[in-house]
Order: sequence, then C-alpha cells, then structure tokens
Amino acid sequence: MKAYKVAAFTKADSGGSPTGVVLNTPEFPDEQLQFIADQIGLSHTAFVTEPTAESPLLRIRFFCPAGEILNCGHGTIAAHYARIKHFNLQGKQVLCQQAKNGIQQVEIVDQNNRVALFLKQDPIQFSTVDLATVLRLPEILGINQDELDGNLPVVMASPGSNRFLIGISSLSILNQMNPDFDQLKILCQQNHAIGCFAYYLDPLNPTADMTARMFAPVIGINEDVINGNSSGCLGAYLLQLSGQHSLEIRIRQGHLLHQEGMVHVKVKRTDGHFETFIGGEAKIIEEISLAIPF
Repeated sequence: MKAYKVAAFTKADSGGSPTGVVLNTPEFPDEQLQFIADQIGLSHTAFVTEPTAESPLLRIRFFCPAGEILNCGHGTIAAHYARIKHFNLQGKQVLCQQAKNGIQQVEIVDQNNRVALFLKQDPIQFSTVDLATVLRLPEILGINQDELDGNLPVVMASPGSNRFLIGISSLSILNQMNPDFDQLKILCQQNHAIGCFAYYLDPLNPTADMTARMFAPVIGINEDVINGNSSGCLGAYLLQLSGQHSLEIRIRQGHLLHQEGMVHVKVKRTDGHFETFIGGEAKIIEEISLAIPF
C-alpha cells in the first residue's frame, strides 16, 4: 500500500507537522486502519476515500495512537495537499469533505505556484472552567499560578472536541513548561477534553505572531507538533474578547520539537457565531510503501 508523509502548516518550506496520508483508502475495518496508522508511525494519519456515484462527497477519517478522532486540522491540510500532488490538481477549488462529525468546507488557493489550504472549522463552542481545575492546571503544567496571563481567563473550547485554552504570561515560561502528562491526562479525562493548548500573546505587540504548544495525552500525543483546530479556537476566543468584527492571526508552533511551522487563522462574526478558517502551506516529506498483511 502506498502512503505519504506530509508536513502540514510549514513555514518557508520547512518544519510543519508530519502527518500520514493514505489516498484511495480501501473499505477496511477500523482495527485495520489503526494498524496502518501505527505502521506509518506518526501522530496522526488521514485516510481519504474519493467521491463515487453512490457517495458523492470525499470522505476522510483520522487516526491517532489512541484511536480515531472526530476531525483534524493538520490532517486535513496534509490530505488535500497530497491529493493535489497525486492527482495533479490545479487552480483554486472549494470542496466539501465528510469527516466523522460532519461535513466540512476546504478551500484550496493556488497562486504563483504556491498552494495554501484552508479548512472551515465547525462552529466553536466555549464554556467556563471551574476554579478547582484552573488552580490545578498550572501545577500540572509545571508553572506557578501567577505565570498565567491574568488578562486571558482559562476557557474550554470545542470545534467538536474539548480542549483547554490557557494563556501564559511570557514566552520563556511557555517554552520552559514541562507538564506531568500522567496527571494532565487524568485532568483532561475528568473534563472530557483531549488536551491543553498553551499560548503566549505579546501585550505590547498584539498583532505580532503568537506562539503556542499543544499537549494532548488523552489521544496518545504528549506534545502535538502543530494543532490547527486549537489555533482556530484561540482566534475565535480572542475575537470574542476584543468585540471586533473580524481577526487574522498567525500562530507559531513546533519550534521546541525542531519542526517550527505556522498556522494562519481567519475569523469573523457571522449571524451570532464565529466563522473560522485555519490554513497554511504543506510539503510532501516522502512516499512510502507499506506491507499490509490483510
């Protein structure tokens, strides 16, 4: 079986989140798809099935070491970039994909031989986090309570799966964080969350690129290289706090894992909710052949 390793959300043609992609996925049962994902050996693998007369939507599924997840930002970017190269697709396209939790829109922009891909996120929901959990999080993350950003309260955000959004008071503290992953997994499970997205926003230069780290032990990934869905959640949260009509930000991730990349977030208020797009560029790392015993 042929598969691709694709770096999603690259920065200047380097870095990005390594992601497995399998195109033209056979109708295998879940345990066999999990086996293939484990053989590829990356944090996420996207399985793509092309449209047919009987099933006119492109279908996509995502598997992590701990099993299948509802959706995946960098998995979507990686999968559609692999499709572009595999099928020699050209020009701007807007299409829909059937993910596990619903239909999603994907926009492909091809300008001057540079391809950017954007996923329209599912509606993002926010909820408060109880005080006991807010007090517990810094200890588990290996920081002090006063090293949280006091201007950005901890919240839970969900574009389908919950995750904590936690602002950190300085870039150096963000970089030095060393979570207790066993305890973080327990706390996340208690709150029905997949992980914690920690970020730094420079108060003296709020339009500058932001920096973030994603810890997701619940899905078997202690630190995710780049997390697009959490980036979109953060963009919507900041727009909610600002009271503005729209917002565009760029979020740097993966720098401590030697895979620095960038997520572009575009969000606007529409009919009482947030319309959020996450996107960026990608590149194929390698093509691989898998020996599948079934």
